[in-house]
Amino acid sequence: MKKQFGLLICLFTLFLNSAFGQSFEDALKSTFTEFESDSTFIGKLSAGNRFELIAQKWNDQWIAHYYTVYSEVILSYMEKDEAKRDLYLDKADKQFEQLKALLKTDNDEVYVLAAIIANARLAVKPMARYKKYGDIFNENIEKAKSLRPDNPRIYLYQGMSLYHTPKMFGGGPKAALPYFEKAEGLYKNENDGDILKPYWGKRLNTDMLNACKKEVDNS
Repeated sequence: MKKQFGLLICLFTLFLNSAFGQSFEDALKSTFTEFESDSTFIGKLSAGNRFELIAQKWNDQWIAHYYTVYSEVILSYMEKDEAKRDLYLDKADKQFEQLKALLKTDNDEVYVLAAIIANARLAVKPMARYKKYGDIFNENIEKAKSLRPDNPRIYLYQGMSLYHTPKMFGGGPKAALPYFEKAEGLYKNENDGDILKPYWGKRLNTDMLNACKKEVDNS
């Protein structure tokens, strides 16, 4: 643990030294690339903390807070300790409030982000939290859909929600599959060259699509 902490301190120092020589977009892009490409918890934690530093340096940029929220949600999903999972989401909520204060307008990506925060809260204690956070999830998904129905992240997370819902309640791989299929088509039309316009989720959707197809075929 001490070695990991020491490694993070070194990485933060290197990042701070390099970030001041980078433009906002370059710093955001390089951090996002690292966050998405590293599959380990410690690697994502390091990149997630870099997002937070970027949000501190460029505090007036809503998209910096957006990616910080996104990283905290993913870390919550990956965390093994149940108590710590909510702590990541508490940090996400604080960044989310800053994001909304800066943006001051409706945005489909922000509604999707609100939906996945709720989904992550639900995932910590599914039976106890299903009603409260399930309703918040659905409400925000519908708001996002009303603004931009061709946002693939809407259907990715509708599929994720259904995939993890027991079959007796209308969920499971077969119910989730059409949503991942729809998201796949929409991801093909999405430009991944502009970090200021979120485009995350394609790899996760592909993995979930393949998993659903395999489970449906074997059922």
